[in-house]
Amino acid sequence: MDKSINKTLHGIAIDLQEALKDKLTREHGKFTGAGQASIRVIWDPEESVIKIRMAEYLKYLEFGIPNPTTPEELEDWVRQKMLSDFNPKPVKGKTRSEQLNAAVTAISQNLAEHISLYGPNPYPFIRQTMHQDLQNIINANS
Repeated sequence: MDKSINKTLHGIAIDLQEALKDKLTREHGKFTGAGQASIRVIWDPEESVIKIRMAEYLKYLEFGIPNPTTPEELEDWVRQKMLSDFNPKPVKGKTRSEQLNAAVTAISQNLAEHISLYGPNPYPFIRQTMHQDLQNIINANS
């Protein structure tokens, strides 16, 4: 492939990467650290494609979280997360296991209800950037 075309496509990849990071920060300010740093847009001349790579969890921001999340699935997740860190204040007549079970049940039921009522909605930043900014990026590099 012609060197000038490679240079142009490399420039498009760099500008697209910056536009994606900017959109992520502007629209979702809490993703300014590792999430933003993980975004890489690369021109691959061997395959003749521009590849977008980023932290795995950002796909949930772009596309939402698959539903439904059941209370049982959340209970398993909460139990795994809390087993090593859960250190409640002693409650008279309650064992550590009983306290853990009560906490897990309350948290997982509340999470399941919240997710079913309010989410998980996608907050696309890749598709928005492609639709709103890509043509200007191409024109700037041509």
